[in-house]
Amino acid sequence: MIESEELRKDISGLAKDTGLELVEVSVSGQHGSIQVRLVVYKKEGTGINECSRLHKLIRPRLEILFGTDDFYMEVASPGVDRTFRSKSEYLVFAGRGVGLTLEDGSLVEGIIMASNDESVVIATKEGEQSVSHDRIRKGKLDFSQEGK
Repeated sequence: MIESEELRKDISGLAKDTGLELVEVSVSGQHGSIQVRLVVYKKEGTGINECSRLHKLIRPRLEILFGTDDFYMEVASPGVDRTFRSKSEYLVFAGRGVGLTLEDGSLVEGIIMASNDESVVIATKEGEQSVSHDRIRKGKLDFSQEGK
């Protein structure tokens, strides 16, 4: 079966062509059935029309990759309170509000300004704060931080 990262590499260009960023790709299968779940994001908003357009565009490619048209595919937006699953999501959601729970239990809230493999920079009420990814226990989108 095709792995999630292999699939991500194969279809990320198609997503970008529609103005969408692939946030998450997962492939699973049980008893011969294949399930594909894609989470996509567009800064201007990700609605049902964007998800549907990508679904129609990617389905023929998946039929070729899987060698069958017998699979289930879901394309969804990340939601307003998405919990981050990878470091790369901080860059995808730059400019959005976030709440970070750190290893020591403290909370950092603000707007994501920048991110790289080592850390994420958050604009807080007190100023910009760089937080190492190693210190983050949980990161979650928080739209209530936007517009403050």
